[in-house]
Amino acid sequence: MSTARINLFWLIIFTLTLPIAVVFSTHLARKSFERVKMDAQTVTVKGYAELPITSDRAEWSTKIVERNGDLAEAYAALERDRRALIQYLDEQGFDSDVVTLGPVGISELRRRDTKGNYTNDIEVYVVSQRFTIASDDVQRIAQAARGAGDLIRGGINLDSDAPTYLYTKLDEKKLEMLQQATDNARERAVRLVGGDPRLGPLRSASQGVFQITPAFSNEVSGGGYNDTSSLDKVIKAVVTVEYAINEQ
Repeated sequence: MSTARINLFWLIIFTLTLPIAVVFSTHLARKSFERVKMDAQTVTVKGYAELPITSDRAEWSTKIVERNGDLAEAYAALERDRRALIQYLDEQGFDSDVVTLGPVGISELRRRDTKGNYTNDIEVYVVSQRFTIASDDVQRIAQAARGAGDLIRGGINLDSDAPTYLYTKLDEKKLEMLQQATDNARERAVRLVGGDPRLGPLRSASQGVFQITPAFSNEVSGGGYNDTSSLDKVIKAVVTVEYAINEQ
């Protein structure tokens, strides 16, 4: 067979097999792309858990404030009101050892002249002292704080703060709530992908901030809302979870 005939023969063979090779290689490439794309498929969901709680510790702070042009009389009034306040707290069931007394503060308010400028003349002395009680008996503290109005009407010069309500067992609840939030995230993911067999292994998980809000409140904060004004609260936990999706 001549060289020309041999070249013609192989040219014909190449021409006939080229479409088959192209189709086969394209099929392989397409299958490979589909597999990579399927392996890369994930679903990301947020899981949520909440737990109603009741505050187990409270703190109440109040301040006696006396104003008088005579310093001695202002201080005498402070001592009188201090005795009355301590007696009131004793009647509410608080021993003196749970009452913290702050230092006595003294400030001066000076007179103004006709142009509104302060002078060196003292118009009034302001004498004050802060009292703080903290207890696990949150109901008793709440009741004592509510009675501050009666003290004021009785002539005691009080500047009373609202009680602060705390929950001291948050760390004990964190692991439990993280598990509940993670279970909730998995349930959401299963529904999104269309069934448990479609949900693959866990790829990543991150914990969001814990929120402590008043009961029935929808307040949230990116830095973690921590309510201290309510006796009854709700702990809220959020996690973000990513799962792989199995091929069907």
